Amino acid sequence: MINKIENTSEKKISIKQFSYLLITIVISTADIFLPSYVALVAKQDSWISVIIASLTSIIIFFFYYKLSMLFKKETLFSYVNKITGKVIGKFISLLYLLFLLHGITIIMREIIEIIKNVFMPNTPETILYIFLILPVAYAVSKGFLAITRMTEILFPYGIILLIFVISLSLPKIDMSNFLPVLENGIKPPLLGSIPILSYTLETIIILLIFPYIHDQKKTLKYGIISIIALTISLSFGVLAIGVFGAKTTSNFQFAALEMVRNIRVSNYIQRFDSLVMALWIMGIYLKITIFTYLFVKGFATTIKSYDYRYLILPVSSLIIPLSENISESLDGLYTYVQRFFPFEALVFEILIPLILYIIAKLKKIK
Repeated sequence: MINKIENTSEKKISIKQFSYLLITIVISTADIFLPSYVALVAKQDSWISVIIASLTSIIIFFFYYKLSMLFKKETLFSYVNKITGKVIGKFISLLYLLFLLHGITIIMREIIEIIKNVFMPNTPETILYIFLILPVAYAVSKGFLAITRMTEILFPYGIILLIFVISLSLPKIDMSNFLPVLENGIKPPLLGSIPILSYTLETIIILLIFPYIHDQKKTLKYGIISIIALTISLSFGVLAIGVFGAKTTSNFQFAALEMVRNIRVSNYIQRFDSLVMALWIMGIYLKITIFTYLFVKGFATTIKSYDYRYLILPVSSLIIPLSENISESLDGLYTYVQRFFPFEALVFEILIPLILYIIAKLKKIK
């Protein structure tokens, strides 16, 4: 249950803030590597992969909602014991904690690699990690409501910037790059939807924040609205295929960044990549902060500690070496995120939640 430190109605977030959280955590990292390796598999049919992933995400989110409504005042880390028993429940909680921690380290490494390879190649990685983790730790110490308000404040700026970049890219799109449709059948778009699902199903955080939502009955409606908004936002990655073609897009590591670099307004205004970097850094900072909070709060719930803040310093210190050693190079990170992480994510985002929901219904837990 929500611990005593945050157990007041004033600490609950609005349904609008909940929607902002869902969109922010997905879109902040989805446009980094995702367009390249979806184009590699689905080619010109990548837009179909986005639709398939979005429809599947809506269906799975329905089960997230139904499972959360069975335990309105508890998070996954506390009610999993009631579904599976204490021993298995603790094991599942541990697995989700490791999944969260692994996700944090991947996100940290992604943003550090972008900053280092694109803008600051001579800066030591450790310095970049420290300057990123310190504000994360500070924000986590202020609690979930502070993180949510920060997301609410920054969210409109990110959306305006995204709309601005998309608008400038539209004139450069060649619609023939999306033809022929389904040239190799439905299989490539289906395979291309798998990595997209690993991002869109990060809406699983509803299982970890449901007690903090004020109007819980509206979470299904606003969750679906958020996924539809994400579908539109993910089209930004598909636009790269319209600009460069599927083959060229699949060869880029940062397809969205390359597309923005291709934007020019007259002969004097160009190089908008700094704007995209600002959007990415802002969004990724929020995502790391949210995930770090959920990790330390889930860990505190698992060990039955009433104050999660004692865990912030050791966890922050652990994230830096884990992120540095998660892969030897950017190519290694790219390969892992492309080939292996989607299947790891789908186990935690689809398989385990569905099993928990089925067991809860069979046991008639109310």
